[in-house]
Amino acid sequence: MALWKRGRRYWTYFSVNGVQLRRPLCPPGSRLATTNWQEASRLEKEVIRAAMQGELAPRDPSVKLFAAIDDYLQAKAATANSKRTIEFDTERLEIVKRHLGDVKLTTITRKTIEGFQAKRRIEGASNRTINMDVGALRQVLRRFKQWRRLEDDVKMLTEAGGAPVGRALTAEEQRRLFEAAASNPEWEHVYCAAVLAANTSMRGVEVKHVRRRDIDLEKVWDVESATGKGVLYVTKSKNESSKRVIPLNQAAREAVERMLKRADGLGHTDPHHYVWCASQHHKFDPTMPASKWDGAWHSLRKAAGLPGFRFHDLRHTVVTDLLEAGEPEHVIEAITGHLSRRMLEHYSHQRLKAKGQMLTRMEERRKKETA
Repeated sequence: MALWKRGRRYWTYFSVNGVQLRRPLCPPGSRLATTNWQEASRLEKEVIRAAMQGELAPRDPSVKLFAAIDDYLQAKAATANSKRTIEFDTERLEIVKRHLGDVKLTTITRKTIEGFQAKRRIEGASNRTINMDVGALRQVLRRFKQWRRLEDDVKMLTEAGGAPVGRALTAEEQRRLFEAAASNPEWEHVYCAAVLAANTSMRGVEVKHVRRRDIDLEKVWDVESATGKGVLYVTKSKNESSKRVIPLNQAAREAVERMLKRADGLGHTDPHHYVWCASQHHKFDPTMPASKWDGAWHSLRKAAGLPGFRFHDLRHTVVTDLLEAGEPEHVIEAITGHLSRRMLEHYSHQRLKAKGQMLTRMEERRKKETA
């Protein structure tokens, strides 16, 4: 019997008649596990009593995939501190369900997962996206003790020499992308989103969740510049450390102003309305953020001759430009938010080059001073 914490919330792990059970300790009427140790101790006794009396059925490893996913998501919801983490796993596992169907967990093999990876690549998904899909499936299989038999054989695509963490557009590619985007009025929302991302490093999910109240075009961030006015508050991101304030340069400001004018024309004037709002069959819902713009983005990148280029790669383009310009890393992180270890390692050559140039400039100054 063991009482343990996942994040801030308590779980119990115990054995009844040789069957091992692991459960979140949720108070009655709550879907979230408790954060109080005394309450957790009391709830643990109740859970063990229920298990010993046969009221708590052990997980059957022959359970089917759909039921296993529901069980996993319910347990994760009990301890998740962010609604987005549940949404993320739900999105990934819906794709898994669509491809694999409602099969028994015991029938999922290495070939099953390799077939899934191959189908996702044919659909145009990136290696990173496919790895996230398989990662979510892995968590479900682990919960039902079915991953250990697969872990030595299943390889994530990056381990097999997949694509690097991201790519950056050249100046010529950027010109083609934005010229193609501006050529079609139906791509206006994606065009403005791309311009904003290419000038701020904002992620797609961050752009989609911008509300009118998050934009302050009157706030001055550079008193010496006539154009140094306007900021955007990133309030929705992949993690808390990525919430930040971004000053808008001229291009980013114009993109935001264009979207605000579009929203005004649609009557979306409430401060809580999303600037890039949900739409279906040309019907807009400003109370909900855009869920996807895949169709427009795929058409746009095809027109620009940039197959496989992801919206997220605009973020990599910004990071590359800033690092190559020798900007301080702490300032770059203040603009971009959290940068993963993989991303920093991937761009280590730009960082090394910028540092070397900085030290060379220092050496040249010293030579002039002593001459």
